[in-house]
Amino acid sequence: MFVCFSKLLNEPVMDKDRELLGKLYEIITVPTEIYPKLWAMVVVRGIFKKRYATILWDNVMERDKKGIHLKCKKRSLNFQDTIDYQDKLALRRDILDQQVIDTYNYNVIRVNDIHLLEVDQDLMLAHVDIGLRGLMRRLGLERIVKKAHDRLVPWKFIQPLSINPVSKTIKINIPQKSFRSIPPVELSDIMMDLDPRQKINLFRTFDAKTRSKIFGLLDFKTQKVIIEEIGPGAGADILEEMPDDEATDFLERMPRHSVDILLDKMETKEVKKLSRLLGYASDSAGGLMTTDYIAIQKGTTVEKTLDMVRKMEFPTEPIQYIYITDENKKLLGLTNLRRLVSAFPQESITSTSFPNTVYVHLDDGVKEVAYLMEKYKCQVLPVVNGDHILQGIITIDDILSQVIAIAWRKTRRKVPRTL
Repeated sequence: MFVCFSKLLNEPVMDKDRELLGKLYEIITVPTEIYPKLWAMVVVRGIFKKRYATILWDNVMERDKKGIHLKCKKRSLNFQDTIDYQDKLALRRDILDQQVIDTYNYNVIRVNDIHLLEVDQDLMLAHVDIGLRGLMRRLGLERIVKKAHDRLVPWKFIQPLSINPVSKTIKINIPQKSFRSIPPVELSDIMMDLDPRQKINLFRTFDAKTRSKIFGLLDFKTQKVIIEEIGPGAGADILEEMPDDEATDFLERMPRHSVDILLDKMETKEVKKLSRLLGYASDSAGGLMTTDYIAIQKGTTVEKTLDMVRKMEFPTEPIQYIYITDENKKLLGLTNLRRLVSAFPQESITSTSFPNTVYVHLDDGVKEVAYLMEKYKCQVLPVVNGDHILQGIITIDDILSQVIAIAWRKTRRKVPRTL
């Protein structure tokens, strides 16, 4: 049997002697299970000067048409001017009429009602109702839409976005396990559907690796607000985990004094890389490249190369090629894992190199890079300086983002403006 939370609100609550105590104002739960049981209720009495009492749900004896009957007596209850349940999940405050995340369908939904499952004398959270029927039930007009289907989402897929007013953090519970399995691109879309306060507080709940993946998918305005809210220390941690090209894209748009503060919080090695990248034009190969790649010195055997690759911590960009350099890091060629696996273990890595090596220079523009990628049907190109020293790699996604932005600006200029 299911009970609608909206039907319980304002229900009369009576003590063991059938004396009226007040009306049900709130229900509190501690979400330690997938379908948590109700923990307590808040009863309110008074009109102009309201007073509240928190009563454990175990004290409920029965519910009938007259209301909710308790096992305890009135004198055992303590009515106060305020209520304190900030560290608990309150259905009226945190769920009803609030935005929550549906971790199954990867979207933000608004709750119109809550379905509670009755088992013996216990009630547990079962579904949230997001349909028109749930809303009309609240207004006492359910009969108008009685043929409408319920739109229910199981509670196990619900991640509340209630914010603790003291710690300013979102309450996390069991559904967070499925919440963490949402792809970063879906999480970024979810964040964009939230109000500014919810965006920040949801972002705070992610671990460092998830933060860095999501951060690069957000628009600059949201990125800037997040960095300002979480502080330069946490912001530097995010940028260190991001691909160098994405971190550079963000830093190039930030005020110079903010960039200096963020770089000051980073590790020396990362600062050197980003500082060098920031010295190139944002629409050049040098400004768009990343320094995450694998380079192996010529003369190294295939067997040793594969062993080195196994032990390496893979960079954030996909590993498509392995670059062959001399002792001065001059680019000599490139190979891939398929060629290495097919070669004899004692062969030199140089023998597995592709016949031709297509590359770009640091100051080559977006159009030149895009032209070479299209001409040679490649998704990654090495970037070299004037002495042919390998500086980084540039990927097709970096170029596409620039080309799309250019095409969009041109399209907007062609669209006639009308009143």
